[in-house]
Amino acid sequence: MKVLNILMRLVMLVFWAGIIYALTGPEIEEVGSMPMILGGVVLFMHLLQMLMLRQAAQLLNPTPKDYLEVLVFGSFAMHRHRARLKDLMEQKR
Repeated sequence: MKVLNILMRLVMLVFWAGIIYALTGPEIEEVGSMPMILGGVVLFMHLLQMLMLRQAAQLLNPTPKDYLEVLVFGSFAMHRHRARLKDLMEQKR
């Protein structure tokens, strides 16, 4: 599972690099609006995940690095936080 998570993080890095290249590359007219649409949807979803992390901030005490990881990697960075939250909830029982 850990290897799959690392591989998917690499996929997300390639995705964001492709979006940035498509937006700043020399021939943005050829690419069209698809990278902006896809990038916007993914960014919106990752912002929602950051809000979920913020709601659990009192229990998890996330650092700015944690927020940045969630913004870039999304659910692939949330796995660790979900596991910590689950452990904390089990300890309270």
